[in-house]
Amino acid sequence: MKRVMTARIAHNRELIPGIHQMELILPDAAEQGRAGQFVNVYLNDGVHLLPRPISICRWEGNRLILVYRAGGEGTKIMAAMQEGETLGVSSPLGNGYTLPESGHVLLVGGGVGVPPLFETAVEAKAKGLRVTVAVGYRDALFLKEEFDSAADEVLIATEDGSFGFKGNIVQLLETKEFPEDTVILSCGPKPMLRALRDFAAKRNMKLFVSLEERMGCGFGACVGCIAKLEINGEVVQKRVCKDGPVFDGSEVIFE
Repeated sequence: MKRVMTARIAHNRELIPGIHQMELILPDAAEQGRAGQFVNVYLNDGVHLLPRPISICRWEGNRLILVYRAGGEGTKIMAAMQEGETLGVSSPLGNGYTLPESGHVLLVGGGVGVPPLFETAVEAKAKGLRVTVAVGYRDALFLKEEFDSAADEVLIATEDGSFGFKGNIVQLLETKEFPEDTVILSCGPKPMLRALRDFAAKRNMKLFVSLEERMGCGFGACVGCIAKLEINGEVVQKRVCKDGPVFDGSEVIFE
């Protein structure tokens, strides 16, 4: 059963301009989240009633790390909160990534699709998989040290060429060779995911994508975050929060 817990802020800092990291201390009995899931964050200020859905960056015991962009009014309020303050956090929501039993996983992310790949890398390594992380940034990097510690290989692309490959992350992947048993797990903006779908099809790789959509409730009641998929020749609508956010990339219709 989903519930909302009171979480205490252990730290809240800016990693790069506009991107913040918040570490929360949860009740000891909190349900453990897993790679690809998200939580709803409630500001409890009496004004912003709708929650902010944020992907799990790392969940270890009763410590939850969220990395988020302070773009809207609600997340800007989050960014200004201080150590010791509290807010509401839901138990884990959505269906996350299903890791293969063996072989190689290629984790591909861009923008605010980068943070959930850290928990994914940790879980994949714990399962004995070989892990390559491939992440794209505009210019400034964040979470690089964490990926270096969790993955066998880290590939980086920046739009301005200030670090790593100059260009987008899919362009970088086109220059690389990967094992035949590679499974791609990804999260990021739709143009990146669309290009990644074409890349995976050419390489005959299985692809799973985590979709980013505006959400109202976060657990499937409001039907405000619909994605279209083509399954067995039929176009169907799925709720990103409840049925996803992770879907088979070959089935998603990117409009």
